Amino acid sequence: MKKIKTINKTFELNVRSCDEISDAVNEFCKEAGADSKDILKYRLSAEECLLYWMSQGLEGREVVLTAGTHLMAPFFSISIDGNAGNPYLNKNEEFGSYCDSILVSLQISPEYSCKNGQSRIRYRVKKKQRGQIATLLTVIALAVVCGTLGMLMSQGVRDVLMEAVITPVYSTFFTLLGCVAGPMIFLSVAWGVYGIGDAATLGQIGKRMMLRYAGTVFVCTAAALAFFPVIGPELSASSEQGGQFSSLVEMILGVFPPNIFEPFISGNTLQIIFLAIVIGIALLYLGRQTSSIATAIEQVNVLVQFLMGIISRLVPYVIFLVIINIMWSGEAAVIAGIWKLMLAFAAMLLITAAVFILYTSVKHKVNISVLVRKIMPTFLLALTTASSAASFGTNVATCEKQYGIDKSLVSFGIPLGMVIHKPISGIFNLMLVIYFANEYDVNCSIGWLVVAVFISAVIAISLPPIPGGAAVAYSVLYAQMGIPEAALAVTLAVDTIADFFITAFSMLTLQLTLIDVAAGMGMIDKEVLRRQDSDSVQTELGLK
Repeated sequence: MKKIKTINKTFELNVRSCDEISDAVNEFCKEAGADSKDILKYRLSAEECLLYWMSQGLEGREVVLTAGTHLMAPFFSISIDGNAGNPYLNKNEEFGSYCDSILVSLQISPEYSCKNGQSRIRYRVKKKQRGQIATLLTVIALAVVCGTLGMLMSQGVRDVLMEAVITPVYSTFFTLLGCVAGPMIFLSVAWGVYGIGDAATLGQIGKRMMLRYAGTVFVCTAAALAFFPVIGPELSASSEQGGQFSSLVEMILGVFPPNIFEPFISGNTLQIIFLAIVIGIALLYLGRQTSSIATAIEQVNVLVQFLMGIISRLVPYVIFLVIINIMWSGEAAVIAGIWKLMLAFAAMLLITAAVFILYTSVKHKVNISVLVRKIMPTFLLALTTASSAASFGTNVATCEKQYGIDKSLVSFGIPLGMVIHKPISGIFNLMLVIYFANEYDVNCSIGWLVVAVFISAVIAISLPPIPGGAAVAYSVLYAQMGIPEAALAVTLAVDTIADFFITAFSMLTLQLTLIDVAAGMGMIDKEVLRRQDSDSVQTELGLK
């Protein structure tokens, strides 16, 4: 691995030093292997920071540029003496600090701190990564080649390799994933519930939007049950004989853990979620008395997410081993039948998009073709990058300029929606569980389906869009619903492709949901929303 040169240099804040620092940032980011578009963003962002501090009357003060690596991750920071202020803080007085924390957690905005009489802006530099599809295809191709060559060996040798090497290695990965999954779910849910207090301080807008986003996820997830007869198994005999009522009662009573440690030891997701909700509500109720505990939960949550990002780097190797294991064990039928799931998911995506578009068009009297044209820039960008962060700027510009939504609502609704509004993830979670329940002959009842819908939706809402987040989601789902570990590796391979569509359709539904919320609050210009300028969409967004 190429060693990145470190920087620790002091400048006097003036116009000339702004150019020197931005040039140094540009060269560092190139050396760190960042994408060309990201390099430009980092350079312009650094210039914006310095010019802002100059506008605050700080010209002539010493500015320190530091750059290097921390835990193998490249970063650079700019610091200045005094409380210089955060140049990237959302300027909206009502939603600023709340949205700023969301954007930092999504790595869309740099981190600002003011400690020991010094202000500092810190940027985490993202290295240019190989395309997900290219990586997946390479891994699958290598696994197929190695698996085919292995078929030339005797069955005894293959059995020894599977028992002594392959199975223990990927089982260890799943154990490691399970070790992090429980705490991550607990911290995400507890912090999310506590965050409602921040939304409450924003008044009716914050509470209403949170409820609308969460409600949309639950409704869409439940709607995916329509495909149960197509990809799912038959309901168990107990449900046909009226035993479903007792299973529902058992499910409700089962959320109460015998002690605070048991849910994490046994991996009982329902009990972990229950504990997280109770503790989150308690923190809300006690307020300032438990502020230090709330801060600790937030910081541990960030730590666990960081660890999850490291674990996620092992996913390609696990997929490689599991494909070989499936080929050698004669379970290739599980992979061969995955087309049925993907076809059903594609149909559900189209139905969901059609319902959202038709509902918005009819309710707000917008021509469907106009609405679709305005949706396309953000949709296509999300589809080609599989990144909600990459489409953030276009998303905001579309909502403000093309839909006429009030800027203050957009500055709050888009960041919050990227974290909470994930109906497509909920749909995919549920359809995966149903499909693999059929493949592995899992006993399904009405109570089982209720639990599946609930957990699929809660996990979609609570887990942040970070590297490895999907692995945690599927690990928790399958452990709770009785799906074997072998399904997880297959799912991670499928998720690499599905993620492009999940991200794109999530951005589509987010925009349309925000239109409806804004209209209900009188925070949208209907004339702008209905405007039919043929070229205005791309020209206003700078795409033409």
